[in-house]
Amino acid sequence: MPLPTPVGERFGYDIEFDAKGRWGEYRVDFAALAEHLYQLHRAAAQRGVGLRLVIVDKPFLPRLFATPRGAYLKQHMNFMRGTPWVRHDEHYHVDFAVPCKAMR
Repeated sequence: MPLPTPVGERFGYDIEFDAKGRWGEYRVDFAALAEHLYQLHRAAAQRGVGLRLVIVDKPFLPRLFATPRGAYLKQHMNFMRGTPWVRHDEHYHVDFAVPCKAMR
């Protein structure tokens, strides 16, 4: 479901979900998030690359790992351990491990 992203809320960046993934009537679907990360990992592997880093709001990790895909995510993905400079409660980041070709 799309989030409201008016200019007055800095295009969604001023939205603040709580530690349980709630903001007003909206809820983070942790099972869907976990499934998306799982599918990204599998698709990357099929192409011979990996996921270097995943950034999700830290308070969400226990809920993410409690999903049916949680054990897989813990085993196969590197989640950011530090604190990013901006919260990742209404979005997440995935850095792919794609080797660069040498410049000529």
